[in-house]
Amino acid sequence: MTREQKLYKALIKADLKLVTENYQDADKAIRLQAAYHMQQAVEKTIKLKAGIEGLNLWGHEIDVLIKKCDDNNINIDIPKLIRNKADVISHWEAECRYYPVTVVRKDSIKKVFDVTLEWLESGNTKK
Repeated sequence: MTREQKLYKALIKADLKLVTENYQDADKAIRLQAAYHMQQAVEKTIKLKAGIEGLNLWGHEIDVLIKKCDDNNINIDIPKLIRNKADVISHWEAECRYYPVTVVRKDSIKKVFDVTLEWLESGNTKK
C-alpha cells in the first residue's frame, strides 16, 4: 500500500469511528450524520480498493461507482451487502444531511459498518 493509500485509509477509519460513536445516539440528527459518514466510508473504500484506477472514479453514488468498476474490469470483490444496498447507501450521502425527516435504521447502519470494516481490512487493494 502506498503512502497516499495509507493516508486515505486513515480518512475511511475516521468516518468509521464517527459511525461507531454515533449510530445509536438518542438524537436523530446525530444518527443521520452517522449514516452520512457510513456512506462516505463505503464510497472511499471502493475508491481505495480500486487503487490507481480509482482516481477516475468520481461521484458519490455507490451503485454508479460499482457499475464503473464492473464496466472497466476493476475487480475489487465488492461485498454482496454493499452491492444489494448500493442505492440505499447512496441516498445517505445527501438525504441524511439535508432532510431531517429521513429515516435510517440503526441496525442498517451497523450491518453496513460491519461489512465495510471487514472489507477495508481485507488485503484486496490495488496499487
